[in-house]
Amino acid sequence: MIKYVILFIHLIGLSIYQLFFGDVTATQKIPDKVRAGEEITVEVTILKEDVTGFAKVQQTIPDGFTAEVVDAKGATFSFKENIVKFIWMALPADKEFTITYKLKTNQDVVGKFSIGGKFSFISDNERKNVDIAESSINIVKENDAVAVVNEEPKT
Repeated sequence: MIKYVILFIHLIGLSIYQLFFGDVTATQKIPDKVRAGEEITVEVTILKEDVTGFAKVQQTIPDGFTAEVVDAKGATFSFKENIVKFIWMALPADKEFTITYKLKTNQDVVGKFSIGGKFSFISDNERKNVDIAESSINIVKENDAVAVVNEEPKT
């Protein structure tokens, strides 16, 4: 019985800690299917609570893709050697914000690819990293995409 009371107290303490101090999170939104040669928009949402100062989002993009900034929220954007980077000297004041960029594939790129990344920041004079969970994207030829769209639902 005592074991359950202690467990309950720990759960309450953890809930209160997260309520007041929160966690830093980074999530992304990417379409799961696109035709070769088309552009898609990638959204990365950062929930930073009270983190300020220097920070960076970095994602490695598969070969055959190019990236172009849409909304950097004050960051410096770069795309070099398949690496997308957003670098802030000072993060936006909002506790939550979304950066966006366009991703375009070459006409000859087909297959399933994964895109993940990291949000790095300084907290208490220490570098911290938050992983951006990988998302899969399936690049199909135009004929394959049309076949899927025209397919009738099975009953």
